[in-house]
Amino acid sequence: MKAARVLAFCLLVFSLLGGVGKAPPMINPVHSPDVASAEDGELRNMIHEGGALFRKGSYREASQIFESAFVKAQQSSLTGLAGRALGNLGGCQYALHRYQEALHSFIEARRLSESAKDTATVAVWDADIASIYSAMGEFDAAAEWIEHSIPGMAGQERTKDLPKLQIQLAYLRGNQGRMSEAADLFRRGIQGADRAGDLELYAIGWNQLGEILLSRGDLAAAENPLLEGYRTRKLHHLPLDTSYRSLGRLKLAQGDISAASALLDRAVELAAHPRGLTPTWDTYHWRGLVRLAQGRQLDALQDLRIALRLGRAWRWSAPDDDTTRVGTEGMLDEVHSAFVDAGNQLYLKTHDPALARETFTANEENRAASLRVLSESGPKQKSEAQVLPSTYWEALGRLQRAEVAALRNGKEEGLGAARAELIRLEASLGNTLRPLPEDLPDAARRQLPPDTTLFSFHLGTQSSWLWALNHAGMDVYRLPGRPEIASQVSEVTAAMREKQTDSAALAAHLYQTLFGQVAPQYRNASRWLLALDQPLFDVPIATLAEALDPHPVYVVERHIVELIPGVAYWLDSRERPDPQLSNLFVGVGDPIYNRADARLTPALAGNAEGLSLPRLVGSGVEVESCARAWHGPTALLRGDDASRQKLLEQLKRRPAVLHVAAHYLESAARARYGLIALSVSPKGDDEVLTPFEISRWHIHAGVVVLSGCHSASGAAVPGEGLLGLTRAWLAAGAQAVIGTLWDTLDDNGPLFAALYNNLHGEQWLDAGRALRDAQLEMIRRGGRLNHPAYWGAYIAVANQGKAIPR
Repeated sequence: MKAARVLAFCLLVFSLLGGVGKAPPMINPVHSPDVASAEDGELRNMIHEGGALFRKGSYREASQIFESAFVKAQQSSLTGLAGRALGNLGGCQYALHRYQEALHSFIEARRLSESAKDTATVAVWDADIASIYSAMGEFDAAAEWIEHSIPGMAGQERTKDLPKLQIQLAYLRGNQGRMSEAADLFRRGIQGADRAGDLELYAIGWNQLGEILLSRGDLAAAENPLLEGYRTRKLHHLPLDTSYRSLGRLKLAQGDISAASALLDRAVELAAHPRGLTPTWDTYHWRGLVRLAQGRQLDALQDLRIALRLGRAWRWSAPDDDTTRVGTEGMLDEVHSAFVDAGNQLYLKTHDPALARETFTANEENRAASLRVLSESGPKQKSEAQVLPSTYWEALGRLQRAEVAALRNGKEEGLGAARAELIRLEASLGNTLRPLPEDLPDAARRQLPPDTTLFSFHLGTQSSWLWALNHAGMDVYRLPGRPEIASQVSEVTAAMREKQTDSAALAAHLYQTLFGQVAPQYRNASRWLLALDQPLFDVPIATLAEALDPHPVYVVERHIVELIPGVAYWLDSRERPDPQLSNLFVGVGDPIYNRADARLTPALAGNAEGLSLPRLVGSGVEVESCARAWHGPTALLRGDDASRQKLLEQLKRRPAVLHVAAHYLESAARARYGLIALSVSPKGDDEVLTPFEISRWHIHAGVVVLSGCHSASGAAVPGEGLLGLTRAWLAAGAQAVIGTLWDTLDDNGPLFAALYNNLHGEQWLDAGRALRDAQLEMIRRGGRLNHPAYWGAYIAVANQGKAIPR
């Protein structure tokens, strides 16, 4: 459904027709301090003039008029008109793809309109804010804003704007997979537009319905809505660029390449002078795919280069919250994937090294870009005056309470609204991302020690690709498509977890699939750094078998294996100064989880509310055992000490190790992610740590060990990779995270004892080496602990891929 996301750019037209495109009503003095005057009339005329220019597609000229009107209204203390002028300026900024500016304009316009008690216009700005988030792929937050805006409309405003909001919400529901709701909303919205004679909205509704059906693969059902949208626009001289693009996509999916080419050629022509709000990069992307289908590789590559360049500018203009940045990565992933595939296929024919460097850069540019922004806003980059405001942490607390409620009753009610509020606050903080080095492959190779190889994967539908880099060079290898690799990964992980007799043979087969072609100068390196793509996150590479006779020889027996979120993130991390860490071990275990726990305050013991999780008695023993193996200063947080406040106090001491043995829960949200359950608070509230909260902490920590089932798991998002607790701790400032991919034995003491003996025995914290040495000890011990079902569940994800001094 990613491809359908770009249609969100049409959505602002709906709300602008309630803002820019409408004549503002007379201000009612009962609800507003504004008073009618000659100056008031002049401002209304300016807003009318700007609206006429907007409808003609003259966005820059309209923005100048709205900006002047806003300044004059502010000077005259005409708050309501100032809100309308500023919000309409935001509409022009949106049409010009200046999304950060547009969002800030809408938010401030909303404040002004709310101050003037102009509730109908507040609802319009809510809908416009939803349009921006929808455009960036953050459909859940957008839907919350739309649902919030509808009750604010009343009377004539509601009659006029309701069909627009219904169609906008229908589009969002379709992208959320809630098709029965989407179909009903589309029906009501299109009928309402027809009754009102709003031909532009009528056409948009049909086109968006067709796009949703097309994204779901229902080509037969998609054709009539798309043609109806085109017919209406053609007959009434409305902008056609979106219809040409949508019909071109349909014809490409139907295999009519000639028709698709003609339609998308026309869409590209119109993109030079856009009147609609479809992003130009998307049009070039689809024409590039058509040219690939025609065998015109050079032409396709040129179109996709343009799409990448335009997409880069579009990404930088997106709102500044993390969730939206992740959404943009997912949307742009299709463009990057198409360019990688086209460029590498041409490379195999020409062996032009410039193409290999270009495709490597395209692949890595979109990988973990949002994590780079989070990390750049850490304590080393921000002054104390720039810490997050109290309103942010209050919103985070509301999200936490919503998470607990959702886990308790199994419903998402309230969770979406809490996330939407957090996203809005983050967008106002203004984090930025520095550009990549001009020659990313060379910059990466200069940072690689002689004993290290960096493997970067890209998995595509038809073909997948592997770049292998060391300090001396780089090569590209073609692999099978994602479906075949996914099937092998599923077989290997199931066989390992269940200790099937053929698990080693399956692991050897997957090893040959991924690394069998790789030249020895890369494959024989003692340390491997891996930038993975889904579904490779699900299999621990260390458990793959390089040889079988006379017994399996696992990758971990020959290599240190560390995952990195992405090459650009890894380079950023290596340029930062090494953290000044203490020698402290912090252990969190055996929290108070239920009201039957004798350690709970008697006043709270009778309270039946809460998650009531079972006690993890063994986790207390685990952290004690790990502390003994550390042979250094320790701080153990057990019982009611296993709290957020006590944990944050210990993190201020810059620990070398944080070991968390707790319940790891799966969020009830549609986008699944992990949660850490801490002790019940003194007030009787369940405390859970979410990735949202952890990632905004500014800490200095060495290795964070998440001891629990599936602690390293999370939703895998195209472009961003694996979300969840691992990413959150890296963003917060941890140097490395060790977690698990599947259920682990309660008796994990031997592995942790070996891990901490290895970590403490060195003056350098090297999570990858310490984990490998611990896994090797398990293999050599024999018995039940030497099977990869036990030691193979653990993976190390690092930010620098090197040892850290302490």
